[in-house]
Amino acid sequence: MAAIGGAALAVALLALGRWPDFTLAAIPWGLALGALGAGSLFLLYRGLALGPIAVVSPIVASYSAFTVILVVVLLGERLSVEQAVAICAVFVGVLLATADLRALAASIRRPLPGVPISMVATIGFACWGTLFAAGAREHDGMALVLMNRAGGAVILAAAVLALRARRPSDTRASTLTLLATVGVLDTFSNVLFMLGIQGGNAAITVTGSGLYPILPAFMGIVRHGERLAPNQYVGIAVVVGGMVALGIRG
Repeated sequence: MAAIGGAALAVALLALGRWPDFTLAAIPWGLALGALGAGSLFLLYRGLALGPIAVVSPIVASYSAFTVILVVVLLGERLSVEQAVAICAVFVGVLLATADLRALAASIRRPLPGVPISMVATIGFACWGTLFAAGAREHDGMALVLMNRAGGAVILAAAVLALRARRPSDTRASTLTLLATVGVLDTFSNVLFMLGIQGGNAAITVTGSGLYPILPAFMGIVRHGERLAPNQYVGIAVVVGGMVALGIRG
């Protein structure tokens, strides 16, 4: 996914005549982003596999809150009282929307093997977002995105070889097409994240990026006829209200 997305971005930049400025000073940033992103993603999927998902999902969804705290503390960004209240509302809404409280209550009575790993993944994603925000202010953002993709692909490939993991058994055309689509969309999201940071307040950009767990829930309702728990509908409403307020106060 990382390799395909990075290759697609490289082709697009060449076609647009916008090849980024790679500097020696930017290389450590790109490699660190690749390592953090790849490692956090691996831990996320491992945590989801161990479960319970009802607990792991809202934990990881809280990464944006930690990122905003790090951005404010380490990068010196300032938020107005209205912005801070709106951002808090968005975080609360995301947590409500991503957690079925009934399933969460039932899960807590069982072993929680995925929770420690998911907490590490959450911290990793928060550090990744903060590092990206800092690096994008000093270096060519497109260069950072490309190095992030390339570094992540190399690191994960090395991990697969080191662990002697079996080759994937599902190599159908539909699966590979889905993989390529996700890789391109994920890389495009990285580009938008970078542009948002360079164009304004990183804390607000991070808050907006934290809404992505809402979209799968919405697609589950529309496409698969799923019914969310009552608190999840409340969470979606709180998120929308918080983002509207943030847009007005931003």
